[in-house]
Amino acid sequence: MKVLLAVDGSAHALAACRYLTAFPLPQPLQVEILTVVNPPEVILSAQSELWYPQFLDHQEEIGREALASSRQTIAHLSADIATHQMMGHVGYSIVERAAAEKFDLVVVAAKGHSAIERVLLGSVSDYVATHSPCSVLVVRPELTDSEDSASVSTDNVSIEDGVVCVDERDVSEAMMKHLCQYAWTSQHHLTAVTASVKLEVFREDILASTMEEAARRRSVAKRCADAAAGRLTQCGATASGASVEVEHIGHGLMQFAERNKSDLVVVGDSGRGLISRVLLGSTSRYVLHHAHCSVMVVR
Repeated sequence: MKVLLAVDGSAHALAACRYLTAFPLPQPLQVEILTVVNPPEVILSAQSELWYPQFLDHQEEIGREALASSRQTIAHLSADIATHQMMGHVGYSIVERAAAEKFDLVVVAAKGHSAIERVLLGSVSDYVATHSPCSVLVVRPELTDSEDSASVSTDNVSIEDGVVCVDERDVSEAMMKHLCQYAWTSQHHLTAVTASVKLEVFREDILASTMEEAARRRSVAKRCADAAAGRLTQCGATASGASVEVEHIGHGLMQFAERNKSDLVVVGDSGRGLISRVLLGSTSRYVLHHAHCSVMVVR
């Protein structure tokens, strides 16, 4: 597997490095650590020529330091580790590199923690999750102080409880194939969850038929979740299936993940064309922006 780890030298990026070392990555493994220098737009003049080259040199040095610290953090990984530095729009450069070198997974840190910040997510992580040609792991690190979103825990992390959101569409089948590449063990507890929308009815003449349809949907959802759990068990994880009946699928899935104190939420994205990638998918995007934990978007 080829993994592209995007870093910027921040505590969030360092936490993403540590999260990656805890992730059950398959072998053989190649990891490229990427940093991008985003030069400011300036009007060339005699004055700017005095400071602009030195400014770029300084930014490139910061990037090299970020690469070095990140490499040290993941040094114990059993992987072929390389580093790369680019210059340009950060999100676009990450996506461009992922496409050009045919990476299987991009790892990037999210910086939002509060309710408002999670909706905003962060321009870079949002851009990469939306436009990447491959799967993306958006790492939302834990805070050392819940009142201070700038205080990020860089302690060693573990991934023990994950929620895998599945349904009966082809996207879920592709997602299961991708997930089964990873080195899951019995220490990883994964819950395959299928959500169905509640049917509300106010007319007594159709109440019985509506209840039958709701029961059918619950049965289908549970079978789907159990089948996915069976696949994950075959792939080495400790897995179980669950179904939830909710008014809003994205919100219901997030409530389930929070109740289970999940470390990871996995969603699939079927978007392949430009428009569908920009839209990402209503459920996937909702989960990405509202999850309290890290999110993997599987393509």
